[in-house]
Amino acid sequence: MPGATRRSLVASALSVIVPGAGHLYAGLRARGLVLIAVSAALLLAALVLAARGGVPTLDRRLLVAVLVADAAVLAFRLFAVVDAWRVAGAAATTTALAGLGVLAALTVLPHAASAYVAVRSYDVLDTVFADEAPHDVLPSHGVFLAPQPPRLDRTRSGTGFRKETVSLPPPARPLAESAHVLTGTQSATQRTWTTLLLLGTDEGPGNWGARTDTIILAALEHGTGRAALFGIPRNLIDTPLVTTAAREAQQFHQPINALYGFARSQPDLFPGGRNPGATALKQTVSLLLGVRVDYYGLVNLRGFADLVDAVGGVDVRVRERLVDEVTRPAWGEPKPKIDVVAGRTYHMFGRQALAYVRSRKASDDYTRMARQRCFLSAMADQFDAFHALRHFGRLAHVIEHNVETDVPLNRVAGLLRLVSAVDPRRTVTQTFGREYIFGRRKADEFPSANQSRVRATVREVLLGGRRASRMLATTKQSC
Repeated sequence: MPGATRRSLVASALSVIVPGAGHLYAGLRARGLVLIAVSAALLLAALVLAARGGVPTLDRRLLVAVLVADAAVLAFRLFAVVDAWRVAGAAATTTALAGLGVLAALTVLPHAASAYVAVRSYDVLDTVFADEAPHDVLPSHGVFLAPQPPRLDRTRSGTGFRKETVSLPPPARPLAESAHVLTGTQSATQRTWTTLLLLGTDEGPGNWGARTDTIILAALEHGTGRAALFGIPRNLIDTPLVTTAAREAQQFHQPINALYGFARSQPDLFPGGRNPGATALKQTVSLLLGVRVDYYGLVNLRGFADLVDAVGGVDVRVRERLVDEVTRPAWGEPKPKIDVVAGRTYHMFGRQALAYVRSRKASDDYTRMARQRCFLSAMADQFDAFHALRHFGRLAHVIEHNVETDVPLNRVAGLLRLVSAVDPRRTVTQTFGREYIFGRRKADEFPSANQSRVRATVREVLLGGRRASRMLATTKQSC
């Protein structure tokens, strides 16, 4: 390779790394320093934006701004690469041009990848997330319902639901309190919380309809790192119910995991949200726990397993001996199996994780709920952003086809920031087990909840009372 060609390619390669460095190498000191100063200014601007910690609203304007900025920086870098090659004095030989083409491609590649991630991310977000705030949130004062939820009688006759005599107040504007309850001095009941109802359905081969066998309310407090996870038993009966057409208190006498399918079969009774089944569950859990439920997130069997695979698996410390197999997430697959020993830590991928969180053999629903909460906590704590970026295409596909939510797109960034700020040491988990059972129906032994006790516990946990302190001491042990 002639010396002039080698010199030009070295100058161009240096400018791929630092725009302007190739010009200094070629002897053009003034031009090189100007290009390096521009590069430093761009880097400083990026660092300032990162240090501010603010996450802009996700919308098309942001996407356009990102793409324009990406293209502008790419144009600047390409100019530096080509100009360094030119001023170094190489002849336009086949070797010199081929080398320049390779260096230009290396310069373009990260910018093209960034543009793809930006466009694909927005496409996924726009598909999965809602356009506006949900209109199925019950009136509240801070995080607690206002006024107090209606008292329901304890009659257990019949199936389905039955109208009661107590009426609910008219609906308020969804999340009307969220924007301002944190301003100024706050009382304990006015602390800002965002609540998300996590639903896992058993949709899959051989399961017609969709039962929500996983029902967990996650409550995240703003600015403190505190969080609480409340597990709702899937077989609770006589749960409070609202049909928003009549705004009357009712009861759902079937197990609560059947409410999702029931509401989807009669969508006119449950308007206001993207999914009538999710709307019914949001309002029922809200009345049961006595708190506002802002949003929901729903995933099916296959989606859960594929999400675990997409994030690279999860390390789980097992606290019980499990040998079981569960419903397959897709036709043509063997049933997921689990065979683990208490006291050991396992790195679980999707299908094994699915069997772990769904197994009921040799245990009960309350133990299974504890496993689910612990697994979700471990998954959130171990999330690796770099791994997610390396497998971005797969992760995007899984979310787009298996996850559903009513979180508005313009609130996604804030919610992600809130989740990332959660301190596992300040996270309380609560399952409403046997001590919260009011009674059991003789025909099938399905339990009904002691709703007053449930609401009192939720209130004390969110207000940070003694019970919450005791639970914090045992949460880490339970996982």
